[in-house]
Amino acid sequence: MNTRFLATLCAIAEAGSLAGAARALGLASATVAEQVQALERELGVRLVGRQGRAVTLTDEGRAVVAAGRDILARVADLAQVAQLGRLRGGLRVGAVSTALISILPPALKLMAERSPEIALHIAPGTSSQLARMLEAGEIDCALTVQPRFALAKGWGWLPVRREPLTLVSPVGLRRDTTDAYLSAAPLIRMDRRSPTGAIVTDYLNSRRIVPNELFELDAPDTITILVSLGLGIALLPDYGFRSSDDRPIRKIPIADRAFVRSIGILHRRGARIALIDALHAALCESCARPG
Repeated sequence: MNTRFLATLCAIAEAGSLAGAARALGLASATVAEQVQALERELGVRLVGRQGRAVTLTDEGRAVVAAGRDILARVADLAQVAQLGRLRGGLRVGAVSTALISILPPALKLMAERSPEIALHIAPGTSSQLARMLEAGEIDCALTVQPRFALAKGWGWLPVRREPLTLVSPVGLRRDTTDAYLSAAPLIRMDRRSPTGAIVTDYLNSRRIVPNELFELDAPDTITILVSLGLGIALLPDYGFRSSDDRPIRKIPIADRAFVRSIGILHRRGARIALIDALHAALCESCARPG
């Protein structure tokens, strides 16, 4: 079987059309159609149904795509297996926004200095988006918040750092206790459906606090901007954000250290583990350096 044809079918599943798959693969639409037809002849089943310009996968097509993604990942791993332990090859890394602006840049600098033959491709996303991308084989690992669910068989977790929960306040608001802050101003809340939002919910429940909520969003950096504008307060993990002249805020540590966010690398075990280990080492070193 030509694995390129299998990759074409997966591209159609993601794009939802022959034209979209053709653009993603840099091929002509006619070529994409011919490759799918060749794959259908080889497997002896119909894989896609055509309705004008749109295509839908048949039940057989969906089954082949589900298995095909794993096959394509294994084929891609062969490039790393062939290196016999040398750190060389491509690594697709997903990262949450807070990691992109804090711990990832210095780690990438270390990787460029020590492992220049590892070609890194970085994709941004939320924790839930990155988990889906990892499941679909679109990335090799994700720098993300530790999942609250049990990891599937074949998945691994490499811890990088722990970020304590912190109350973020406008500079002009001063109170004696955390509870008093939460009573004095509206809460700009992390999306409660996110792993970070769940930590905030756990803290509020432990204190039996029902805050006055103003906004809810899964964008920590945007939340700090809203706080600096005096719109309310927030509860965020301390991922390294700071007060500045154009974004003045106050950070008040939460005394109870039970409420922390764990950041690490979520990955699927495979031949690229040596590359993932190298990235993990660079991240841990960058976190350990002062400043």
